[in-house]
Amino acid sequence: MANLRAMHPDPMPLEQQNLREIEALNQRGGRTLSIVDLMSAGTVTPEAAAYALWRVAHGASFLTGAVPGGAGKTTLLADLLGMLPPGERIVTTPDPSAVRDALAEPDRRGRCYLCHEIGSGMWYGYLWGKTVAEFFQLGANGGRLAACLHADDPVQMRNILLTPTLGVSEEAFGRVGLLLFMAFDRGARATRRVSSLWAADGSGRRQLIFEEDRTSGALRRMAASLAAGGPGPDAAPTLAACQAFMLALAEGKARLFEEVREATVGFYRREQTV
Repeated sequence: MANLRAMHPDPMPLEQQNLREIEALNQRGGRTLSIVDLMSAGTVTPEAAAYALWRVAHGASFLTGAVPGGAGKTTLLADLLGMLPPGERIVTTPDPSAVRDALAEPDRRGRCYLCHEIGSGMWYGYLWGKTVAEFFQLGANGGRLAACLHADDPVQMRNILLTPTLGVSEEAFGRVGLLLFMAFDRGARATRRVSSLWAADGSGRRQLIFEEDRTSGALRRMAASLAAGGPGPDAAPTLAACQAFMLALAEGKARLFEEVREATVGFYRREQTV
């Protein structure tokens, strides 16, 4: 009798499949920059990166934005995907049929639905028109959303998504827990940096957590309490644990995306055993 396992080999391991989906975001060539690369370049502070990790760890959907192309919103999106808890599957939705197939699943827990960009281009992973509203419906029933678009602040983002052309509802947009925006200085030494980070509590209320100081260029904490609107104080991983981990990453030797992802998986596993 033929060896059935040889005829039907095991599917690609989840971590390997997720890394492949993240790598597909990289359309400019070169290696995918890690969150450690961004911290080293001053693109984001360890404190802001730790806050993002904490919210991602507890289920927040996330959108990254910047009006100019090349600002780094896709790289930041990839790094947020690298913060997902182990066991969560990245499902890229490159076209309307993929979105409809995903909507047919009544239970979306353990799924992160990825749109490479909300835009009218014909490139892989771009969504536009009423399909965008359907994509945002995937954030219900336990699903998580991840995407980027050309917007510099929450008002611009809302004005794009809630237009009749796209038709995203206020409720669906309000479910997105994290909005991160990039700034791009095209001077002699082109610099890319996170200009603001906003959080939402799921009901549509948004709070500015970090914002760039226009004079110094430093990313400052704006919220009186980082824990406001987040998961409960006893939820693991805690914000303090995420802060300690991100500082250790910034000071450690791991730099390649795969190395940082491996360290992040180890962080989750340690926190789950505490």
